[in-house]
Amino acid sequence: MKKKKIMIIVGIVAVVLIGLFILPNLFGGKPSASSDQKAATEDLGIEYFEVPDIEQVYINGVVQPEQAEAFSKDAKMTSTPEIKVNNGDVVEPETILFTYEDKEITKEIEAQNNTLSKLATKKQNIYKKWNRAIDTYNKTKEEDRTTNGAAIDEQHQAEVDGVDEEILFSNETVADLSTKQFISTKAKFKGRVSIPEVKDENAPVLRLTSDGLYVAGKVNEKDLMKIAVDQKANLSVVSSGTTVTGKISYIDDNPPEAKATQGESSNAEGSMSNYNVKLSLDSLEGIKNGYHMQATINLGDSKPIEVPKKAVHEQDGKKYVLVNDFGSVIRRDVQVGEEKGENTIINSGLESADRIIVSSKKEVKEGDLIGEGTDESGEAAPAAKE
Repeated sequence: MKKKKIMIIVGIVAVVLIGLFILPNLFGGKPSASSDQKAATEDLGIEYFEVPDIEQVYINGVVQPEQAEAFSKDAKMTSTPEIKVNNGDVVEPETILFTYEDKEITKEIEAQNNTLSKLATKKQNIYKKWNRAIDTYNKTKEEDRTTNGAAIDEQHQAEVDGVDEEILFSNETVADLSTKQFISTKAKFKGRVSIPEVKDENAPVLRLTSDGLYVAGKVNEKDLMKIAVDQKANLSVVSSGTTVTGKISYIDDNPPEAKATQGESSNAEGSMSNYNVKLSLDSLEGIKNGYHMQATINLGDSKPIEVPKKAVHEQDGKKYVLVNDFGSVIRRDVQVGEEKGENTIINSGLESADRIIVSSKKEVKEGDLIGEGTDESGEAAPAAKE
């Protein structure tokens, strides 16, 4: 029995040894991650430029027009508005955008016009009666006359004057109502007209948006005291990577009022308030209303980043660099400044601790997996930034 147990133990050890050493060698087992990574970087021979690691604040936001107004239908708008501008027009302040008829006013004008017509008939009848009275007076013998001609004239003239007063009042009422019958809506600022294609009851008549754009973002209370108005910012479009420079133009001192759900306090423990921030843009090229952007604020006195010129590439008129980001090659669009010898100043587009690929023995491109590896000197390259 003891011998049998020994044989079983020897068999188990043999199986383990075969699994660890023999099978991997037979089937070309996978080398360790470190050896594979080292081989890859040695083959590529990548030279890096390290962006200085500086403290930064990130602000995510959405591009919005500086001024915007949607012109909705109101209760008085009982008729279809007559639009006086075209879709896409850029209009100046006080330009008439559309007019509409207030039909209630129109009804009042019609009623006043009916009154004027009746007053005109009444006046004509007074003159007819006046003329008949004069004729009767002239045909009556002098000794039979009970009144004189002057009294007849005075009586009928008073009646005419009374009707004329009513006519004057109605005419003034019509004139006043006529100024309110057609209501014109004017532009309050210079902007671009947008007319909805779908005309449903909830759609506005049109929208007016200014050509000036800014980024509306939020910053949490942890970073609020680190930023200030007029502080420079580097901004990039999330979808396209387009980069521009700008600055903080406004910081709200009060957080927006949070709406607490039932049974939950708006000041729940562990949560942080967010504050509204506005950022102006130095250029609107490649920027559209509604784009999502990320702003990077460099804290402290940071020097301009000088990158070797051979690390900067160009495609379709856009400058970019390739960055080793956690072992994969990504593209960062950048805005370049002046050249200084063999280097180029990068105004925006880079992030703190970016590892820029300057050169390589074998071509690398966006999307390649290259690992962290070693640099050209053979020393271990710094870990990708967190």
